[in-house]
Amino acid sequence: MRNTLQTPFWRAAYQSLPATVRHRHLVDIERAERLGLVLDAAIETLSRAKRALTSLFNTPAKPRSAH
Repeated sequence: MRNTLQTPFWRAAYQSLPATVRHRHLVDIERAERLGLVLDAAIETLSRAKRALTSLFNTPAKPRSAH
């Protein structure tokens, strides 16, 4: 392994492959890891944007009459 895998999940996935086929699948595993990291970052960014917009447009509710 060329120390290119950052996450424990993908390192373990790579190590779980038989040694004779690891080199064949390393590029695919690296690509899957990068995709996962990009998706995680995108979801985090969208969540932060949603919270910011929600707090920006959040107005206090008016008290309602009981009648």
